[in-house]
Amino acid sequence: MGAARRHGVAMYFIKLVINESEGGNSCFDLLPKQICGADSGARVEVLQCTCLANDGGCAMIRITDPNGVLSGEVAESASYSNDRGECTIDRISPHQLVAMVMNNNCQVSRILSESGCLITSAVMEDDGNICWTMASPGADYTQNLLRRLAEIGITVKRKSTLNADVQTMLSDKQEEALRTAFANGYYDIPKKMNMTELSEIIGCSKSTLDVTLRNAERKIIHQYFLQSRNSIVGRNK
Repeated sequence: MGAARRHGVAMYFIKLVINESEGGNSCFDLLPKQICGADSGARVEVLQCTCLANDGGCAMIRITDPNGVLSGEVAESASYSNDRGECTIDRISPHQLVAMVMNNNCQVSRILSESGCLITSAVMEDDGNICWTMASPGADYTQNLLRRLAEIGITVKRKSTLNADVQTMLSDKQEEALRTAFANGYYDIPKKMNMTELSEIIGCSKSTLDVTLRNAERKIIHQYFLQSRNSIVGRNK
């Protein structure tokens, strides 16, 4: 890892939107309709995705139910299936559920795997399309992915791209602190948790946590403005 930092190894990140009406056999289609419906207000996000044999795929999906509307719709643990595959959903808190999906025909996961790209997030948007965030060792890998998707009739819209140097990435400690802070409402308006309460959950001093969050926030802000600048330069070329 030290050598990678000294040489400035970079990764390539890209956000793509796929029109689900064109196919792709999304894992979201295996979830109960009441979860993915526009009225639920739930956020549905693929956290991990892997390709299985015979064009199958397996995905772990986080379902955030901020308004608690699914409490009467989805049991503490439930299983669902159709001709495309099956899924099991477990409730881990009043507002969080986790689904494990076995997709019998997941073309996208196979192409992702063969193209050398990793999916870091996939979120269903309000219009029913899926927004992917992916990482790869370089732009060539992403171009290979887009070409392979086009070959099976799936087109995507590119939302943003970013070359990220390893030195600008968050450390494990910074990422854990940010995730915990966000999940517990530290960044909500108004705040649902203050710094003292958050430091008790994470298990460090208030001053240490303050420095960790500030450094992490600075990296994210730096990446945001760098990405914005690169996007403007790209459009002006």
